[in-house]
Formats: sequence, C-alpha cells, structure tokens
Amino acid sequence: MMIITSVVLLVALTWTVDCHVRLTWPPARTYSLDFLDNVRTVGPCGMPKGLGGQPTTLEAGSTQTVTWHLGYPHRGGIRIEILNSTGNVLHTLSGIPNNWTLANDTTAQSYTVQLPNEECQNCTVRLLRQAREWSGSYTFWSCADVNILPAGQNVSYCSGNGMWMNNKCHCKRLYSGDACQYKDECIDSSDCGGKWGSCVDIAGTSYPKKQCFCKAGYMGPKCQTVTTWKSIDLTAGYKKVILSSAKPDYEMYYKVINNTQEIEVVLKAMGSSYVAVGWRPRGATSTCQEMYPRDAARGLRGGGAEPESESEVKSEGTSEPKAESTAEPESTAEPESSAKPESTAKAESTAKPESTAEPESTAEPESTAEPESTAEPGASAEPETNPTCDPDRHMNFRNLVVGTAEPEPEGASEPETESESESEGEGEGEGEGRGLIHPMDCTDMIIGMARGNLHRIRDYYTRDRSTPQEDEFWPNGQNSLTAVLGYEEGGYTYIGFRRKLSSSDNADHSISNSLLNLIWARGQEYCNYRHNPPITLGNTTEPHFYKPDELKYHGHGAQRGALAFNFLDESKPDFSGPCTGEYKNPSSCVDLECDYKATWQYRESTDDIKFNVQAANTNNKWIGIGFSKDAAMANSDIVVGWMTSSGQISITDRYVTGKVMPTIDENQDITDLEGSQINGVTKISFTRKRNTGDANKDDAFSDTQCLRLFYAIGGGYNDTTKVITKHASTPVISSQSICIMRCGARVVVLVTARIRLTNYNHSLAYENSESAEYQALETHVTNTFKPKLQVLPGFKTFAVTGFRAGSIIAEMAVGFEADSSKMDAVQQAVNATVWQAVRSQNTGPLTLDSTYAIVETAKMKTTTTPPTTPTPTTTNTPKDENNNQDKLTEEEIIIITISAVAGALFIVMILILMCKMIESHKTTTENKKATYNLNQNDPYQENGRQIDNKAYDHQDYPYPSKAPQGYDNAPTMKAERGQYVSNVYVNK
Repeated sequence: MMIITSVVLLVALTWTVDCHVRLTWPPARTYSLDFLDNVRTVGPCGMPKGLGGQPTTLEAGSTQTVTWHLGYPHRGGIRIEILNSTGNVLHTLSGIPNNWTLANDTTAQSYTVQLPNEECQNCTVRLLRQAREWSGSYTFWSCADVNILPAGQNVSYCSGNGMWMNNKCHCKRLYSGDACQYKDECIDSSDCGGKWGSCVDIAGTSYPKKQCFCKAGYMGPKCQTVTTWKSIDLTAGYKKVILSSAKPDYEMYYKVINNTQEIEVVLKAMGSSYVAVGWRPRGATSTCQEMYPRDAARGLRGGGAEPESESEVKSEGTSEPKAESTAEPESTAEPESSAKPESTAKAESTAKPESTAEPESTAEPESTAEPESTAEPGASAEPETNPTCDPDRHMNFRNLVVGTAEPEPEGASEPETESESESEGEGEGEGEGRGLIHPMDCTDMIIGMARGNLHRIRDYYTRDRSTPQEDEFWPNGQNSLTAVLGYEEGGYTYIGFRRKLSSSDNADHSISNSLLNLIWARGQEYCNYRHNPPITLGNTTEPHFYKPDELKYHGHGAQRGALAFNFLDESKPDFSGPCTGEYKNPSSCVDLECDYKATWQYRESTDDIKFNVQAANTNNKWIGIGFSKDAAMANSDIVVGWMTSSGQISITDRYVTGKVMPTIDENQDITDLEGSQINGVTKISFTRKRNTGDANKDDAFSDTQCLRLFYAIGGGYNDTTKVITKHASTPVISSQSICIMRCGARVVVLVTARIRLTNYNHSLAYENSESAEYQALETHVTNTFKPKLQVLPGFKTFAVTGFRAGSIIAEMAVGFEADSSKMDAVQQAVNATVWQAVRSQNTGPLTLDSTYAIVETAKMKTTTTPPTTPTPTTTNTPKDENNNQDKLTEEEIIIITISAVAGALFIVMILILMCKMIESHKTTTENKKATYNLNQNDPYQENGRQIDNKAYDHQDYPYPSKAPQGYDNAPTMKAERGQYVSNVYVNK
C-alpha cells in the first residue's frame, strides 16, 4: 500500500529572471556559469580571473563568430566588447559603443565580429545580454580570457583539439567548429558503449548536441557502468508525493533501502522532456554560495531584491524598493550589423580550477541593488507568442538516434483536455524578505531524460540559478549515483535513481531525518512554451528554442515547484480517519513541544468541524490554517488568529485571491472562538460548518469533496486594522486532500482503464454493442482482465464500456468498495495489474501494445444515497443540450458515498454507473457517425472513420490547415504508419 507523507509547500515562489547566458566561443572563464548579472555579481564579469584554464589565443584582425549558450530568451539585445587587463572597455565589436544589437532576435546565439588589428595580452571578450522585461538597465554578463596576437605568434588555431593543415582545422573525434571548439559526447553508438547505449542527436542549440543515452542495466557518461536495476514497479513499497496534480501531472515515489543505506527515487512526469529534482538543507543562507566554490566568492555581491516585472508587481499588490542600476547605459538606437547571426552553441569548459586568482578590477560602474521593473511601456502586457507548430518537425526532434540504437517503441497517451492551473509547487526562497536565497541556490540535483527505453540520468549541482552542471564540473565533485533507470511510457517520462543517504562530496547534500528544501522541474514541451512575463518566439532565429531534453529554462506555472520535505520521516500521515485527524511538526513532538500542531474533529449531529491550532515561538506573530481545493495559494479559505497587545484573542475568517494579503470575509462563518498565549505558544480554536454556504469565500468539505490543508505561522499584525504581513516561515501543506466526513463512511470507487489491441483492425462493428464482433471481443477482454483484477482488495465488479479506433482501444471500468482515503491506493493497484498484463503479454488471444495503458481516477460526480433508500439519487448532474441527464462524459469517475447500506447495493450502484458509461459511449458513437465526413476519395478513411492512429493517437500537435468550403475549420489529424497523411473535416 502506498504511504503518502506530508510535505511542506512554499506558497509564493516566483522563479524569475533566468537569463542563462554563457560564452562558448571564445569559451567563458572558469567557472563558466550562466547566471551572472549586474546585481548579484561584481563587474565587469561576475567571475574573477585566474580560477583555472588558459586564455584563448586569437589572431589580431581576424573575423570571429562569437557564440554563446542561452537558456532563456529574454527581451533585449547584446553587446560584445574587448576589455583591457584592468577591465576597461577598449573596443565595442558589435556596433556603436553603448548601444545594443540583435534586440529583435531574442534567441540569437551567435554574432560575427572583426577583431582589432592590434595585440592585446591578458584581455577579455565580454558579452552583455539585456533582460528588458525586468529593467532597461538589468544586464547579464559573461567573459572569456583571451590573448590577441599577430598572425603566426603562437596562435592556436584549433584550440588544442585538432591539427591546422591546408589553412583549416582538422578536428579530433567528437570535436567540431572552425577552431575545433565544440565537443559532442558521441558520434555514433560506439562512443556510448556500443550495445549498451545509443548516440542521440537531441537537435539542440547548444553543445553537446549528440549525447549518450543508455539502455536499462547501464549508466554513466559512456554507458560503461553495469547496474542490476532493470525495471520499475511503483507498487513495490514506495511512498508517493504528488508534486503537481494539475495536468500535466508530476509525481515522486521514494523508498529507503536500509541494508545499503540508499534512497531510491522515481519521478513520473507527464511530458517528453527532461525531469529534475533537487534538494539542500533547510535553513541555508546565501553564504552557501560563498563557501562553494570558495575561490569564486570574490565575484559575488551581497544579495539583492528580485527584479519584478510590471505585471507581477501589480498582481502582488506590492513593489520592491526602486534602485537604479548604472552598470550599463541605456540604449538609444540600434544599429544592426550586417553580420548574419547563426544559431550555434556551447563549448563546455572542462578545465579544473586553480587557486591563482589575481585582483579583479572594479573600474566598471555597477548596480548596488536589484532594479525594480521599469520595463518599456507595454512590454509587460505583451502576449506569449509561440511559433507555428509542425508535428512532423517535433517527431524529427525526437527520432535522431545516430548509430545502432534500437527503434523507439510506439504508443502514446490519449488526448487530455485540462484547464491550466497554478502550480502546486510554487514556493519562495528562505529568509526574511525576498532574494536572500533562491530555491535553486546551492542545490544538489538529479536530472534525467528518456527516449523510448533509453535514458540519460546524471548527478548535478548548481550554485545559483545558472544551468546546473554535472558534479565533475565542480572542485572535487564526483557522480554519486549508484543506479539509474529511465524510460517513456504512455505519455509519461519515468526517471529513477539511487544514491547513498550520506555523502562527503561538496557537490552533494546528505539526506538525514530532517526537512530539506526540495525543488522539482520538467523541460518545456514542444510548442507549449511558458514564460512570465511573456516572450515572443515566432519571428526569431530559433522559434523552436526549447528542444526535447535540452537543458534550458523549465518554464512557468506547473512546470516547476518547491517544497520542504523529509525523506526519512516515518510518521503517520497528517490524517487519522474520516472524522478526526491531526498534523504535528515535528511529527514526534508532544503537545507544547510542537513547533506547530493542528487537530480537527467532525461532529455529525451538527455537521460542523472543531479546529484547534497552536504554534510555538509566536509572540507578536499570527498563526493560521487554510483550506484549498488545489493546493495553490490563490483562491484559498484561511483562518488566522493572534493574541492582541491587550491580551484579547483575535480570530478572523479570510480569503486570499493570489499572492496578496488575505482579506477578511464579509461573512464570518466561524464560531466558538477561543485562544490563549502562554510562554510564547499561541493557541486558537474555532468551529465551522463543513459547508458554510458561502460558496464565494469558503471552501466546503463534503463526503465527496476533500481539501488540502495549509498550516501556517505568520509574520506581524496590526491590532487595529487587522492587517497582517507575510508568513515568516513557509507554510506546510497536507500531502494529499483531507477528507472530513461521517465516521464509518464508505465509498464506491470506479476506476477506468484503456489498453490498445494491435491484432484487431477497427471497424464500426466494434462500436456497436449489439454486434457479434463487439460481443466476441468483449468476452475476450473480460476473460483476460477480470480474473486479474478481481483478486484485488475491495473488488466488486468489472465491465467493458466500449471500443474505439486506434488500432482498437478497449475501455474498461472496475468498481471497488474502499475507505475514502484509499482511493489513490485503489488506482495504483489497478494500474500495476493492468501494466503487468500489458508488459507480460499474458493476455490469451489478445495482442497488446506493450507501451500503452492508461488507468485513471479523474473528476468526481457526486451521487449520495440515503440509508433508507435502495435507489441512488443523482445530484448536481450536468445537463447536456438534449437534456440527457443519464449521459456521462468519457473518463469520468463516479464516487458514490453511502452510509449503513447493504453491501449488495454497492454492486447495484456500480452497475447503474457502468450502464451510464456504456450508454454515453453509444451516444457518442452515434454522434460521430452523423458528423464524420465520408470522403470516398481518401484511401486512409474507412467508412468515414479514422484508422490506425497508433503512432500519434494523442493528437497533441494541431496540423495547421484551412478547411474546404462548407466545412468547419477544425481539422482532426490522422496518421498511418507514423506519418501524417490526411485531414478529416467535420461537416457543418
């Protein structure tokens, strides 16, 4: 059984300002980080000289294409300069001094310049990059150490990675570029262990573009290390944490292997790009950046406030103190060079640092505080503009395997249509005030990618918001992973890793029985790019800036999050039953020893809940508890209280719409207000109805609606105005929804499952439940899956609810009786059983797609049955336009709550619901028959129906096309043998 542990949510994080700019030619100096700005780091470069590596020698008067890695396409331009040995600007290579170029191409990563025809020893090439959506003066910089020498004077034309012959470089294996300056991991699969891995071209904009992906059982840079971990079974003793429940969803599973003292973690994220998780000790401060790597600390400035875009300042209702940066003069005009930018990319610096630092010049005028956003007029209102999406191009990005790799298995997830919601994992940095330490600062990270059954999973560390670097990049750093495994399946990426709990590596953080700050992220998906403030990509050098599995900015919203978490906490979850429960921190604390404690008791006779909340060390602080449907701070119901200066208790019912101060409700739906404060421990208690009737400001509990709970300790308060300040420490949030219902209540859980049959060709007969074909196939599916599912605890009944195209997808529904808190466990058990059958092919006459199975418990439709009534009464059933109240939407889960009802009634109810689902499926089929255009000239249609959507059944990428006259302009894509071949239009 899954055990779901409590987590701590950082509720107000804004992961902002990720520029990620780093010179790749000439290569940036050690340490080649890409988040060096004119606020947090000291000019003129943000990184002092002399930490390792040798200067790049360039020929005076030569033409050079300067290239850089870019992880975020900020608005604004670039400037390329040459600095002398004291850090003063000698030449501007990119146009008129103090002006910016390439401002209209936010994705440009190269610019061709002419070097001055003069010698320059111990000089610097500096790249400046604007981030104009934050401030016109907010700038990132990256510097390369160079010696510019006359022709023939010890100029290394091939960077030490090749031989100069016949006026050109002949590069060593893995190197490329005019100066052999770029390095790939592989040329073909022989560089990846041969049969143990494959060389995959990720089609990125940065090197290495060709990377080694390993097969199950192998790991390491060249897939040279053998591991015994070859399969993942999420039912095998893992604890589960839901990082994001909104689509695209993201889950983490973990367990401790005691005999080897290792942690085993599996990340399951919807999507096809990279997946990442990281952690650091809770309570860390910004001094951690100065400690490691210590020799780079001279490049750091004291922490400043985050720059905020105009839109965010308005949404939060507050603004940062304005501080003007004088680091760079504001652009007045933009002369465009005739040199055409090219999208090339990065060369990795592998030089180990040495302690030979020399004094850094401070001649460059610099900012002393983070600038408040003063973005150009209208800039913050600019809409997100994504490029035109071509599904074939996306698949080309995904299928570039070089060498002898096995082909990817086919199969993809079914279409999902979910409204976008705020990320559950949003949080904020630690400390009083913004900017002291960011969630990414000083973080040990694991980042993994997968292509089919191949994986690439590495151990990383990041000092700041720079793109994480593998541990070997850092002083004395080394890979600490003992086993890894990854693959793609059913529209999800699975990334698993093991590592020792304890580590002495400076680039690692040990895992102990204490809270860690944990962050997670996933890569941006093709043509669904998320930035805040919005960014325009459509008319740029690289409109598809984010390639699958390329390590760049993760995106906004549900793409990333942060929480505080204890991997080793073996305490029980923060609920103990349907009508009573508690949360404590620490989990083993006793009463007044607790930093925070909350208890609740449901009283059925009055249908209300009694809450008791207490927190220690809360003199002059408020404490509170909140209720949320989706674990996001926005639109949450909150109760806060404190002891006033006159010794009275103040408790108020509030509502919060976003990252703003919670406002006091007009209707105070709390009663029995009590409280005290003794020795710094504040206690409050109150009573509220499960459903207060205030639908606008209070979230309601019911037998079928459960809520996430926030446990908060606040900042200060004003006794007179009742204004409160932001919480002083990050609130805890329950790891899953808390159900508060009648004691002893039972629920019926209906789980849907879909599998793909590959040995049947679809026809309309399989959508007619009265046909012989339908009934024969129904029997086969039932005889195959029902015996496997009926052994699960609580099983009640099974039914096939329909078939549809692709080749044939069989839809099933399974009913269980379970405690309301066990719904996730029921789904996991069904999921494991179905997948085991699919993978083993132990399915009788059925041949299944071994990469395709979808098991879901999704939205709830409530139907409450009184104890005295044998027939369920449906409530809140949405009516369709034909007033068909029995029609249910596909993939909908119905949960029926009953009290003191005979067990046989459960089966009756499930059968009623299954019949509704089958009827709904039949109605949908009839509607499809009536609306499909029967195009007799299209060889890829059969009786007006799509056939063989095996490769692209999810239809995530709309094919842009204009409908013929008389048809709705809403094409539906079809695929035959993995290629898009035709459109199907719906007749008006």
